[in-house]
Amino acid sequence: MNAQQLQIPYPMALRRYLVCFSILTWLSLLTTTQSVRITNLKVPHTYTLERHTEPQPLVLDCEYELGPREKGFVLKWLFNNHSIYQWIPSVKGFAMGIMKSKINTEIYTTEGSPGVISIRRPDWNMTGEYTCFVQTFESTDKRSSRLQIIVPESDFLLETKMDGTRENVEVMCAVQNVFPQPVLYVNRFDTKILDSVLTQMDQNASGLYSMTVRTRIPRDKFESPTPITCAFYLLGTNYTKRRETIFYGK
Repeated sequence: MNAQQLQIPYPMALRRYLVCFSILTWLSLLTTTQSVRITNLKVPHTYTLERHTEPQPLVLDCEYELGPREKGFVLKWLFNNHSIYQWIPSVKGFAMGIMKSKINTEIYTTEGSPGVISIRRPDWNMTGEYTCFVQTFESTDKRSSRLQIIVPESDFLLETKMDGTRENVEVMCAVQNVFPQPVLYVNRFDTKILDSVLTQMDQNASGLYSMTVRTRIPRDKFESPTPITCAFYLLGTNYTKRRETIFYGK
């Protein structure tokens, strides 16, 4: 009797478990196929503004899937958590906020996707987090990605000369009008010069940075010829530049 009591509930419990598991799996698949979800967010990590040329539009794309029974669809783009674009089937797309005059609202006609936006004449202050948000009456989804605008230098200088006493070598390196903030350093024989370094950093009204590094090194520490290099990189990017000159002791 005890053996039968132990054996009978086991298959019943197993059947109940399998039924519950099947129902949960079916509900999960139904929710996935019926809900709205973002499948791909296309936001470049960096965008470089070339000098002396008209910048190309900055194109972002938000690809999504929409269940056949979903109603009340809305797509939004946000920049640093502020709405800049919205698309609703009944009124199509319209720009708003700080990019109202920048976003081309006609691109949907040519691209055929509500998730595509084109930003005219992008500038350094469009660096930040871009978020695509989709919603219906039943579900929502969103994805975000950070974009860094790069403004290349207008000038990059490296100069060396003897001071008035002829006992020291003065080195000056400068980069002008870049974004984001630069990190600048001077090398002698591939070794960073850290002693007696004066650094000046400025940011102009347009938001661009200029940086100058000056140092004075005793003449007796130099051989002739001596290679001197200056290099900089822009914070948070892979953008780097390098200059080299040869000091001959004159």
